[in-house]
Amino acid sequence: MTMPVLSLLLPLLNLWRGLREGVGAGLRWVMARPGRMLAGVALVLALVAAGEHRAAGRWAQKARDTQAAWDADRAQAIAATLAAETRYRSLAHDADLNRARIAEDGDKRLAAYLDAHRVRSGAQADPARAGEGGGAGVSAKPAAAAELAPVVVSEADVHTCDADYAYARAAYEWARGL
Repeated sequence: MTMPVLSLLLPLLNLWRGLREGVGAGLRWVMARPGRMLAGVALVLALVAAGEHRAAGRWAQKARDTQAAWDADRAQAIAATLAAETRYRSLAHDADLNRARIAEDGDKRLAAYLDAHRVRSGAQADPARAGEGGGAGVSAKPAAAAELAPVVVSEADVHTCDADYAYARAAYEWARGL
């Protein structure tokens, strides 16, 4: 070892010896009498209790900080939930208004459809009545200019289909708004 390193180590070694001798002498003095020994134990316990008290204070502060953070997160979540519920109620209300508007226009739209497609109002079909004819057979050779028989749909069914269309259209527009 070089001389500068030894010159640094020598004071450290002397300091260690002095601390060890001082602590040893202090312990011998405390252990010499039972009253001093009890006072020493009480001092050590008081120091440990003070340290634990400080640690408990730090943990209590951490618990208060955590509780405050949880309360803030909960308040934020409640506010976000209320905002979303308000938005969805507004969207549902708008969808109800839109469905009512579409349903109001239904009679005009239905009359225009019937006129545009030359749909005639036919006799009420009785769905409980058995079908007439030989069944739904398909011929092997259809005629070149086969004419299809008209389909009879009751006016109530046409109105029901129109109401279902109005509901479906309003639901579609509502879903697009989400």
